[in-house]
Amino acid sequence: MTDDWSPSLHEPTIPVDEHIIGLQGPTYEVDIERGRIRQFAKSIYAFDPAYHDDPRAVVPPTFLIMSGYHYGYILARAPKESVFGRIDEDFRTCADGGEEFVFHGPPPRAGDRLIASTSMHDFKERQGRRGGRLRIYVTRTKFHSPDGRHVADWYEWNVKTAQAPVQALDDAGPHNRPYFMKGDPRDQFNAVARQSWADLRVGHGPGRVTMPPLTVTDIVAYQYASGEDGPTHHDDGSARACGYPGIYSMGMLHGGAMATYAVNWLGPGNIRRFKCRFDEMQFPGDVISYNGWVVRMSGEQGARTVDIELDFRRGDSVLGRGWATFALP
Repeated sequence: MTDDWSPSLHEPTIPVDEHIIGLQGPTYEVDIERGRIRQFAKSIYAFDPAYHDDPRAVVPPTFLIMSGYHYGYILARAPKESVFGRIDEDFRTCADGGEEFVFHGPPPRAGDRLIASTSMHDFKERQGRRGGRLRIYVTRTKFHSPDGRHVADWYEWNVKTAQAPVQALDDAGPHNRPYFMKGDPRDQFNAVARQSWADLRVGHGPGRVTMPPLTVTDIVAYQYASGEDGPTHHDDGSARACGYPGIYSMGMLHGGAMATYAVNWLGPGNIRRFKCRFDEMQFPGDVISYNGWVVRMSGEQGARTVDIELDFRRGDSVLGRGWATFALP
C-alpha cells in the first residue's frame, strides 16, 4: 500500500469535524480470485452458476466489501501510519449503518485486478433513536482498473454512538438459539426465478423467501468469507463483555442475502447499484424472510433499467432494507 502522507513520530491527531471530509487513505491492489468469489457467494446463499461454474465468475453485488479486510483496510482498521489512523476517534466500536456498491458497467470478474483507494466522503452529527448523539462517517472506496477505468465505488456508513445502542435479546421475541447447523439446506433463494423485462410489473416481485433459523455457523461462514472477524459475532463471552445479550449477526450477511435474492431474480451480471441499511440487530435462532418488488422501470433511449426495493424481516419486524438498480439487456 502507498500513501501520499508520510508521518513523523510526533504528528498530532486530527480533530473530528467537517475538515476530515476529503482525507485520503493508502492505495492498495485487489486481485479478484475465483475461489474467493465461490466462498463469498456460498456464505450469502448464492448458488448461481455465474458464481460457481464460470471460469470468469462475476462478483456478487456486495463482494467488494472483502477487499478492505483481505487486501487493504477499513476505517476501523486503518493503518496506524496513515492519515485515517490519526483521526481522534475509536472506530473499532462503530456500528455498521449501511453499505452501497455502485458499478460503472458490468461488475468485475475473476482474473481482474483492481486498484483501490479510500477517502472520507462525508461526516455529520445528529441525534439517534437509541444511542444518543451520533457521529456518522461515510467512506468511499474507488476501484479502478490498472489502465485507469473507473470500475466501481463502495460506500460505507460507520456510526459512532454516544452510548451503546444495544437491543435486548428479549426484544427480538422468543428464541430457540441453534448454535450449529444441523444439515438444513440453505438453498431457499434458488426458488427465486429469473424474470425478463416483459415479466416485470411495478409493485410486484417473486414473493417472500424464508430461511431456516439463523445459526452461528451461518455467521462464521460469512465472517470467514468476508474477513470481518469481530469476536462479538462468534464468541459469546466477548459479546456479553461488550454489553450485548450474546452473539449477534453482521448486518452485511443479510445485506448480501438481499442481494442474492435480487440477482437470482434479475441477473448477476446486470446489477449496477446495491444499497442496504440496517434497523435492528439479528441473533442466532432468528427466522428471517426476504422480499423484493419493482418500484420503477425505464426504457428510455434503448436502455432498460429496473429499480427495486427489498427488505428482510423477523416476523413483522423490519430488520433492514435494500435498494438496487439493474440494466437489463
